[in-house]
Amino acid sequence: MENEAKFFATHPIYSSHSDRLGVPFLANSMNKILCSHILKCIPSLSRQINELLQSKEIELIQLDMHSYSIEGDKGPIVLNLINRFTTSYGEMIEGKFVKESAIECLGGSRINYIFHNIFVKSIKEIDPFQYLSEKDI
Repeated sequence: MENEAKFFATHPIYSSHSDRLGVPFLANSMNKILCSHILKCIPSLSRQINELLQSKEIELIQLDMHSYSIEGDKGPIVLNLINRFTTSYGEMIEGKFVKESAIECLGGSRINYIFHNIFVKSIKEIDPFQYLSEKDI
């Protein structure tokens, strides 16, 4: 870096701008850009984390784990969890998954959305008689 600083300081063209050239200036500039980007993203990330936390807390409440004894036979707990998982997995595949908290549709839910909203709209816009004359009909 010493050679770099010396080069810019003694060069006839770069000497007037030598304080804004080189690795140290680049590192400082990149650090400022990164910090400003992080500061811009923090509110959005915080909001997304809080939304996910709330949705997971709701899921925990829906599991109703407090009605089962922690001590003793764990078979009913595991069976209940497996049953709920298979139900939600099946709904996701069938396209019944769409929740108000979902950011995007996934799996069968996406296919369901495309088929019922986008495809139907496109089909309705097609005039089946557009290229037919009265004689053809």
